[in-house]
Amino acid sequence: MTQDLLTIVLDTLLPGDGPWPSARDVDLAQALRADVAGDPERQIEIVLAALPVSFAAANADVREATLLAIEMSHGAAFERLVTLAYTAYYIEPRVRAVIERETGYENRPPQPLGYKLEPFDERLLDKQRQRAPFWRKV
Repeated sequence: MTQDLLTIVLDTLLPGDGPWPSARDVDLAQALRADVAGDPERQIEIVLAALPVSFAAANADVREATLLAIEMSHGAAFERLVTLAYTAYYIEPRVRAVIERETGYENRPPQPLGYKLEPFDERLLDKQRQRAPFWRKV
């Protein structure tokens, strides 16, 4: 797989804007390398193989139109690429920092601080507790 070509594709999908870094800024192609290695159907390589030779030199509008055509002709492969790209992008610490600044949503895992939950209503288990066990003891 040509890393530079993947970088150009990812930069076309996630070009960055204002405070949002581009795919190239967060080295998204490198982050996808591990996911691609574990992809038995080689979906991303299908997308890259469908690109015309002139893709890298084309302007942004032509690259977007080309990717739209590939999405129409290689839907499953393109969907896999987009899913991997967006997943890797939105877990990147620099992107999460932008989300926190822009939305106020804290850039931290939900635990151990957790979220405030309503107290659990034990009455919700009453019906299940009245049922006979549906398993056998061993």
